Amino acid sequence: MTDEPWMIIDSGTYSEPVQQALERVLLDRVDSGEIGPTLRVWYRESPAVALGRFQSFADEVAVEYVESQEIDVVRRITGGGAMFVQPGAVVTYSLYLPTDLVSDDIRQSYADLDQWALEALRGLDLDVHHEPLNDIAHAEGKIGGSAQRRTDAAVLHHTTMSYDLDIAEMLRVLRIGEEKVSDKAIESAERRVARITDHVDASRSAVIDALKHGIRDRHGANERELTDRELDSARDLVGEQFGIDEWNRQL
Repeated sequence: MTDEPWMIIDSGTYSEPVQQALERVLLDRVDSGEIGPTLRVWYRESPAVALGRFQSFADEVAVEYVESQEIDVVRRITGGGAMFVQPGAVVTYSLYLPTDLVSDDIRQSYADLDQWALEALRGLDLDVHHEPLNDIAHAEGKIGGSAQRRTDAAVLHHTTMSYDLDIAEMLRVLRIGEEKVSDKAIESAERRVARITDHVDASRSAVIDALKHGIRDRHGANERELTDRELDSARDLVGEQFGIDEWNRQL
């Protein structure tokens, strides 16, 4: 087991390309042994779509709509499905962990790495459970989903949860074509997506604080900010990868 202390990064608001680039930067730093296990909370500048690593850009988003609204569509380094995100309306966090802290069994690792978050949410009276393979769920729908990326010595596990997501806008962004978003379609989507605000009276900052306390209680974590080196590396990667069509629209 690693002797490196746990750290929490809970600062900075960035564009979606920078956020996705930071995933690679911090995963690589754990992989190389430069930093230890880390929890990072995301803060976004604008609405965006986080596209799964192996998804087709044209198949997943309403291309004309996202271009007209200047919504960033950025391909992740993890698999899974496309996720529409809005500043203040979702909670996204990442765990960057040495492999000796994570089960080799992929299915088990999702359950293990969601457990602390489930306990934190239950502490806010939100009745949630893990739904295999990679969902945090409520009886009335999916609260959030996780995805992973593994290197030789490190694991990235990140999760996005709906705090107060605009479901109608999500359907406009993720649907193909110009079909009008009907009341029936919105109602159907609302049955599949459960928003935290629909079930508990807790601010988004209270949810984030609960998650941070969950890591502190388990691991005695300290807080730090992103370093200039980490941010510079991420911004370099935006120009090389996460901000260009060759990456984001390659499929």
